[in-house]
Amino acid sequence: VLWASFDRLELSSLSFKRVLLLGYSNGFQVLDVEDASNVNELVSRRDDPVTFLQMQPLPEMSEGHEGFRASHPLLLVVACDESKVSGLMPIGRDGLARHGFDEPQNGNILLSPTAVRFYSLRSHNYVHVLRFRSTVCMVRSSPRIVAVGLATQIYCFDALTLENKFSVLTYPVPQAGGQGTLGINFGYGPMAVGPRWLAYASNNPLQSNTGRLSPQNLTPSPGVSPSTSPSSGSLVARYAMESSKQLAAGLINLGDMGYKTLSKYYQDLIPDGSGSPMSSNSGRKVGRGALHSAETDIAGTVVVKDFVSRAVISQFRAHTSPISALCFDPSGTLLVTASIHGNNINIFRIMPSSTKNGSGSQSYDWSSSHVHLYKLHRGMTSAVFSCILYFFIKLLCLIYL
Repeated sequence: VLWASFDRLELSSLSFKRVLLLGYSNGFQVLDVEDASNVNELVSRRDDPVTFLQMQPLPEMSEGHEGFRASHPLLLVVACDESKVSGLMPIGRDGLARHGFDEPQNGNILLSPTAVRFYSLRSHNYVHVLRFRSTVCMVRSSPRIVAVGLATQIYCFDALTLENKFSVLTYPVPQAGGQGTLGINFGYGPMAVGPRWLAYASNNPLQSNTGRLSPQNLTPSPGVSPSTSPSSGSLVARYAMESSKQLAAGLINLGDMGYKTLSKYYQDLIPDGSGSPMSSNSGRKVGRGALHSAETDIAGTVVVKDFVSRAVISQFRAHTSPISALCFDPSGTLLVTASIHGNNINIFRIMPSSTKNGSGSQSYDWSSSHVHLYKLHRGMTSAVFSCILYFFIKLLCLIYL
């Protein structure tokens, strides 16, 4: 068994079934578990190794575009391309693996799933296939888009027509093992899809100082001095306040310099958090070439992109170590984040703040586009958060409150 998960099979907008999805080294299976006393098999197919399965939600209606709606319910199947597993199992004349072959006995088989197939539970056939040149690490879907995450890139497709809409570059996906091995946590990673927004780990430097207090926000007001203050009664208090801002700005600058210098030598001694460096003995390791010194200022950055307007509505530093998991709540406004250390879980409320320019286009103020609501701490030892369930986090919030 390479994959197992519960999911919802949507029969209509108001009707669904609970199903169990199982991916094997020689195919996949879908079981109806709505009635625990009467479990039925809906689909059983033998072909290539399947590392990830997910039911696609019913796509939104679109005028003039029928797309693949008539083929729903659709099952997203992440599988190894038949041409790349010819050494593992027999291939038929039609190019597909033959049914009924024996399962491979070697537990160290190299797996490189590069195909995302759309299997119709209505016609019991594949109706569409997306092929990629590198390993597919994760897939997320909504009624609007299907997002396919590779090691350093995310492709977004229209949920109805499955046409490629846009792609973004990401921070290298943290991996539990070497590339192409069973040690990879296929299906998990730092990507979340909400009703309208896509959240992912960014590979770009921060554009605004939002993770901590910034010296730019502490610059004194122009022209403030004892001789220019309007009220003589508050002269000393006003001057002391402005002077304290200058002092605080200098202390922050000095602290940042020392922090960056010390973190290079004492990374193992600083615990993980929303403002901590990445530890060298973390539970996961980032892909090769991802631990350059310049990237320590990039790791942990989250980008929230509106996949309708294609605008980046928020960007902030959620952690200072690479992100291992992201999740939106059902409303799509709360974002839960976890890093590779697994010590802290942060919960943010995303609140886009935009202004219209003279040309009519909108510009977003990233510094006020999010609010940090909660930080949940689980201890000092490292742990791997491969998936975050929002309802579990909500329960933890209630316990903490």
